[in-house]
Amino acid sequence: MLTEMEVDRLFKQGFDRSQIVLGAVSERLGMTKEQAYAVVSCFGIGMAQRGMCGAASGEIMALGLRYGNAEPGDLMTKSQVFAKRDEFLRRFAEMNGKTSCPELLGRRVDTFDEIMMLGATDLFRKSPGYCVNAIRILEDMM
Repeated sequence: MLTEMEVDRLFKQGFDRSQIVLGAVSERLGMTKEQAYAVVSCFGIGMAQRGMCGAASGEIMALGLRYGNAEPGDLMTKSQVFAKRDEFLRRFAEMNGKTSCPELLGRRVDTFDEIMMLGATDLFRKSPGYCVNAIRILEDMM
């Protein structure tokens, strides 16, 4: 389990929340940290503020890798993985108040340059906590 300090260090190294969350459980999913970081690298900044927090996106991808359906017509597994996704989203919102990146940050951040300029501000002070909370829920659900 990563601590907020470890998450903050990874965040300062340029990893986003989705990378940190999926990377934290990558070995349990049969992948390297590098593979996990790469596969979710486009999910940063709430996918450029079009939606969900990266910590939540990383968690949902981990649940899909662990429990998702991969066979045609396997609607039972599809139903079960959707239920797990919904449980996670409910728990994440209970812990953090929201699941939307702009709502969690309190403003929109649309570009990588903008996030780099704001990275040293209080805007991202809660980011490590969002990752730790997502990882806690994920470890409980796996």
